[in-house]
Amino acid sequence: MAEQGPNKYFIMPAPPVVYKSIRSHNLNIFYRESGPADAPVVLLLHGYPTSSFMFRNLIPLLHSSYRVIAPDLPGFGFSDAPDHDAFAYTFDNMAAVMQSFIDALELKRFVLYVFDYGAPVGYRLAVANPEKIAALISQNGNAYEAGLSEGWNPVQRYWQDPTEANRYYLQRFLTLEATLYQYRQGASDIALIAPETYTLDQHFLDRPGNVEIQLDLLKDYRNNVLLYPKFQEYFRKHLPPILAVWGSKDPYFLPAGAEGYKKDNPDAIVKFYETGHFALETHGAEIGQDILDFLGGLEGYGGGHPRGVTLHPSPYPVRESMDRLESFLKQQGVTIYARIDQQEELRKAGMSSGPLEFLLFGNPKGGGPVMLENPLAALDLPLKVIAWQDEQKKVWLAYNEAAYIRERYGLSATTSAKLNIDGIIVKALGG
Repeated sequence: MAEQGPNKYFIMPAPPVVYKSIRSHNLNIFYRESGPADAPVVLLLHGYPTSSFMFRNLIPLLHSSYRVIAPDLPGFGFSDAPDHDAFAYTFDNMAAVMQSFIDALELKRFVLYVFDYGAPVGYRLAVANPEKIAALISQNGNAYEAGLSEGWNPVQRYWQDPTEANRYYLQRFLTLEATLYQYRQGASDIALIAPETYTLDQHFLDRPGNVEIQLDLLKDYRNNVLLYPKFQEYFRKHLPPILAVWGSKDPYFLPAGAEGYKKDNPDAIVKFYETGHFALETHGAEIGQDILDFLGGLEGYGGGHPRGVTLHPSPYPVRESMDRLESFLKQQGVTIYARIDQQEELRKAGMSSGPLEFLLFGNPKGGGPVMLENPLAALDLPLKVIAWQDEQKKVWLAYNEAAYIRERYGLSATTSAKLNIDGIIVKALGG
């Protein structure tokens, strides 16, 4: 937070979340997007019965350093939901629409996050586009028969005997009672589940014609199970980095589904949380941090930066990036304490590096209350930013996360909020 005028603080906004639609495979596909346009991409695929709305709290945890994109699948959320007689609701077709979606957005490489129905859709994309997949994150996204609970028995009965009676029985999965069950069963604290989640989901489930859409998808899910060996072969052959973040009390997808990833990729990371199917509702902060730690170790996504550090890509060279940041800070009345060309300092010492600069800055009215609350916090004050160029000649800015400083020194939320410079970086770079 920087001062504007003698007595007012200028609060910089975080990167906005924008809401767009794009024509994909003759359908209008709605999606949420946030983060720098040139940043590494994270693609989020939701599941049943929800939409990209399920990522409303995760996106802000990721969008400072990454371009986050979350579409609504056909028949869900705000995307088109044509009648089932006009569009065949199969997972092959859902994947075809998403293939058209990533092609339309010209996504060359991305980390793929899958949940529930998003897994069979996403894994079809991975098999078809192995060169695009930087890593996989599975949040209760199953690819193993051992991961299917007894909750699937009525659906499997329909697969084996697709009578009208067995199809009709599955309508109970579309009721409000069933939707509430998916959210609440196994949840660590149902008071953490926002009511607009299941209310919005049920609104879309109750749309005219949607019952037949969902029953068609339940019927076709059997083809996902038949493809499990193909998905597993992909995991073994291409060995994409895998993070499984799993609600251990999910009534439909068992912990064995998460453990399965380690059989096909021994380096897969599996983390369990004591909650149900919609783990982001109760454990969003923990999962978000685990995802950031995972992304930080990926090539092109941060290269293993330590916990509590935000990486932000810059479209400008190192010197221009720092010039823009310094100029912006000065306009807001922030004091620049030091700027060091560390590439030049290394040269003087007989060492060489790519472009690397350091900026030290602050405002006593922002940092003062922090040090008064805990003098040890002065170890991380004044605030600092570094800018450097990596081996791929991509320029990055790095700085301490306000949440990390807060946690490290036990600061209050009000005091530590003054240390959040995400919005300053975005504005300084013209975002």
